[in-house]
Amino acid sequence: MRPHPIPAAAAAVLLCAALVSCTRQEEEPRDAVEPPVGAAVEPQTEEADESSPPPSEEPGEEDPFGTPVGWAGEPLERDGEDHPGVSGGAGGETVTASDADELSDHLSDEEPLTIEVSGRIDLDGAVEVGSDKTLVGVGDGAELTGGRLVVDGSSNVVLANLALESDGTAVAVRGGAHHVWVDGSTLTGGDGGAALVTVTGGADNVTLSWNHFRDAESAIGIGGEDDEPGALRVTVHHNYFDGTSGRHPSARSAEHVHVFNNYYRANPEYGVRSTHDANVLVEGNYFDGTPVSVAPEDEEPGNVVTRDNLLVDSAQPDLRGAVPDPPYTYELDDTATVPDVVAAGAGADTP
Repeated sequence: MRPHPIPAAAAAVLLCAALVSCTRQEEEPRDAVEPPVGAAVEPQTEEADESSPPPSEEPGEEDPFGTPVGWAGEPLERDGEDHPGVSGGAGGETVTASDADELSDHLSDEEPLTIEVSGRIDLDGAVEVGSDKTLVGVGDGAELTGGRLVVDGSSNVVLANLALESDGTAVAVRGGAHHVWVDGSTLTGGDGGAALVTVTGGADNVTLSWNHFRDAESAIGIGGEDDEPGALRVTVHHNYFDGTSGRHPSARSAEHVHVFNNYYRANPEYGVRSTHDANVLVEGNYFDGTPVSVAPEDEEPGNVVTRDNLLVDSAQPDLRGAVPDPPYTYELDDTATVPDVVAAGAGADTP
């Protein structure tokens, strides 16, 4: 499994390999990440998209708790205050939680905390996550069942190395919450079409990375009926969408959604959808057996730009409008290696 960024030693940068085009020679990979063992998957269908992403610069020194790639790492000015990139409970104490009551108490504490969880906890409903918190599974990770984590109006939150099983939404980010990073976790359930992760209500600067979504109809829903343009900046990278039906993600009224280097396998409905003038950039993803890879909604379409994706038994994308490049530094894995890289590294370290 990919080494998770929290809580022990300094983390490796989440992305690996070099910035490449599917038709160009590979550049030298970054030293921080080793390539996966085994041969890369050979695509059966040639890439269908434009190229190429903007050149990347080497990132600076990492935070000891790991550095997210994407919108969660970008500064944000809100209500007259400047908010830096996400760091979670860095600088605070490290505590443990062994049951739902203890977990809830720690997550609602006003001070920054890193909360370590090992083993299984039945949440028994919604558990609120306060600001300046890192919740991380240690050892073989943590299993959280019977409820969901709600980041409602909070900021600076890291959720990592967790196994979340829910009969609805497992993680809800809403109410103007910002700087939220969900990393290296396994999410299952989501009965009744509820997305396993929702980002709504003006939430902003969110990164979802290296997660394994499975045994669910819907994976990620971004934006709701009451959302207006100007927020909902979300990065979705290196996630494994393993047989989930749709919403990988579905973006509505989102200012900017960046979807890169994800592995889509056997998704019976669709991969990525853009609605209600959302701006979605989709690049370097591997779609295998996904009937509709990328498309705007028919009745209330959003904007979609794609490049450097590989399609195997998947339809060509439907494109619309223009979407700007994100402001942050990132590097793409060679798209042909995405199945190996992501399948080996995504998800929680659980037994």
